[in-house]
Amino acid sequence: MSSRMMLTIGLVVALVVMGLSGKTRPFLQLDLWLDQRDAPVTAQANALSPIIACVNRVDVHWRNAYDRNLHQRITKDAFGRFLPEPRDFEDSDAVNVRDIQQDVCLRDTTEKLELLAWQPALSQKVRDYAQALQWASSISPPTRLDRSASFYVVPFELTPTLVGRIQTASNAYINASTALREELLPLDVAQRPEQLKLLETRVGKDIHWALLAYMIQARETVERLEHGMHNRSLTPQIVAAATTDLQQAWNRREPYIGPRQPGFRNKDDDARELWRRINEPAQKYLDALNTLQRDWQKHAEPQRLSDDFYAVTRGYDALLSHYNRQARANF
Repeated sequence: MSSRMMLTIGLVVALVVMGLSGKTRPFLQLDLWLDQRDAPVTAQANALSPIIACVNRVDVHWRNAYDRNLHQRITKDAFGRFLPEPRDFEDSDAVNVRDIQQDVCLRDTTEKLELLAWQPALSQKVRDYAQALQWASSISPPTRLDRSASFYVVPFELTPTLVGRIQTASNAYINASTALREELLPLDVAQRPEQLKLLETRVGKDIHWALLAYMIQARETVERLEHGMHNRSLTPQIVAAATTDLQQAWNRREPYIGPRQPGFRNKDDDARELWRRINEPAQKYLDALNTLQRDWQKHAEPQRLSDDFYAVTRGYDALLSHYNRQARANF
């Protein structure tokens, strides 16, 4: 047997052994190297993807449960309007909540980031978040994520001591979550336009480009409103302009969502299915924006405007939840 043949067989055996033993670090290095050859932003997005998965699949649910418990908002607001339902935040491929937390938040979440030697402050925030998550989970044990927006249930019999522990752990969790999001989201947002440019260069403004452009616009809309609320600079005119931009991004889907050809599947069908999956939450999100604008122009009471704004942010969260679940299944 030639030395070249022996070397080839040896490499194959080594790769198989690494795969069986779970020693995936060399594979992650190769993955990042290939992405860097494509573009630096591709490797950075790859490094962020496990952290974003953690936020999308675990943190969104925990924060939603915390918010529902804090504000006691279940199905309707004070004016009888329906808010996003628990099913908007279901995780249909989840069997056990604790397993999901372990899989997507507590195992090697920052390994790619550290291999890339990029954003060490974010790595620390992820570790702090994982610690707070474990503490909150141990005090308020999670239930099955079965068509429910909540990762935990409050026991019927609560002693003052247990109430205090739950509140302390919940507050620590929310603080760690907020710190993680403040570090992560600007990095993620900064990458999206670059990814959109790469996509346009390769395939043009096709169905995939339109879908990514819409999701970017959906996020920019809620961030624009939140920024205005924080700085007390939000006006009905800003809400109207943001809503118009989002409607235009949504309308770009029209040429791509015609009826599917029976017995035939092409490369665009998954994207077409994703457009259809987000149709209902996207419309609710737009409805919430229009309601906020209309009530503001009518000089509605502050509490109503507050509830309108809350419905907008919940509408975006529901849209993102539906999008992520289908994207996970299709891509």
